[in-house]
Amino acid sequence: MRLRFLGDQPPHPFFLDDVSRVLSLKLSCVRVFLLTKECCVRIGLFDDDDDDDARTTTTTTKEDLTDETTTRETIDICSRLIETIVRGSVRYELDGDALRKELERMGLPKVLR
Repeated sequence: MRLRFLGDQPPHPFFLDDVSRVLSLKLSCVRVFLLTKECCVRIGLFDDDDDDDARTTTTTTKEDLTDETTTRETIDICSRLIETIVRGSVRYELDGDALRKELERMGLPKVLR
């Protein structure tokens, strides 16, 4: 399987292991949204100087997302995966539909519209 957000390269086995590990957690949409927002701020897609809410979210997200079923290590793995996907999508200019199809090919659940 070659993924466009990885430059049409096959994913590294560690990447696939991390994906299956994160998928087994069944994180809520809210958790994934907060992690994605944090990653986008960290890599500079959002300017956190203009958005106090984004800055507040990124400083509290990791503490808020850990619980009895999700450890800090798991949140770090999820953040790393999201960052890889977002960076690759921007780098290889994937639009939303193309990215959605790529993620579904990897095994993420389909998004109902």
